[in-house]
Amino acid sequence: MPRHALFVIALLALGQSGATAQNTRPDIEVDSRWVETSLEINAIKHTLGSYTLLLQFSELENTRQSPVYKTVMRGASQKLLTVAPVQAERPVGCRYAYSYIRGYRSPKLDSAFIYRLPYSTMKGEAVRAISLFNLNQRYFDGQPVRGWSAWEFRLAPGDTVFAMRKGLVVEMHDGEEPADEGIAATYRSRANYVLVEQPDGTLCRYEVLEKGSIAVRPGDVVYPGTPIARAGTYYKGGEYQVRIAVYFPDENPRFRQGDSKNGSAFEWVYYNPRFATAQGEIRLQHGRTYRAVSSPELVQREMTKREIKQRAAK
Repeated sequence: MPRHALFVIALLALGQSGATAQNTRPDIEVDSRWVETSLEINAIKHTLGSYTLLLQFSELENTRQSPVYKTVMRGASQKLLTVAPVQAERPVGCRYAYSYIRGYRSPKLDSAFIYRLPYSTMKGEAVRAISLFNLNQRYFDGQPVRGWSAWEFRLAPGDTVFAMRKGLVVEMHDGEEPADEGIAATYRSRANYVLVEQPDGTLCRYEVLEKGSIAVRPGDVVYPGTPIARAGTYYKGGEYQVRIAVYFPDENPRFRQGDSKNGSAFEWVYYNPRFATAQGEIRLQHGRTYRAVSSPELVQREMTKREIKQRAAK
């Protein structure tokens, strides 16, 4: 996670960019300027969607600024805050670092909300749902992942992957070919994917998509049943599938500024939603097979009246 440190003494500000040689422009850049003896801190966002931004202050002088400031950034630019002096004739002094993560902690998470399954309602056979384990935790002694939940659905070549819920496409990656068959493919991390920010703040990732088949682009709004792409495969001769996960960020309780052993200031929290199936509105069980169903109510649940009219007119 790009971080930025700024040290302020009198009218001198020394900064270090959060960019790296591999990524010359981070998703968010934070900068500051003097407004008389106050320090105004602003941010610019270079991508779509919402981000949680965390500023941690230290070495505070001549100010009552809280050591921690957190906000959600949705627009392309945002004034974050002004560090004001106690004694107006003297400038403030402070040091700060910033961290950010896509999305925001969701206060509107509704456990009763029903998702659409990501494959066709006209599919002749029921589709097997496979609960995936976390590779980092199982094999590399990684920290337990909060609420871990991710699903794989085995599909057929040419099957379409559909959106499960309304949302804004905020990120995508295309161009990955299936790897040569072999053990290396088992641990392959690169895959074509689409990332959607949903109305409650959760993110939904659709992964293992066929190269060149992605039908949406960043900035598009999708609805339950919107075609996303065709199912893909990790390696030549492998099973056609789509993998999905729903998650949102939260602060990492183990993080301490300056201690790299505790990783990022944030961590992902995963969520296992309920789905509409021919068996009812349920949470999936590993190894069971399910038929996808839909209804106007499911598709229109999060639409505005204007969106409903626009879709009816098509």
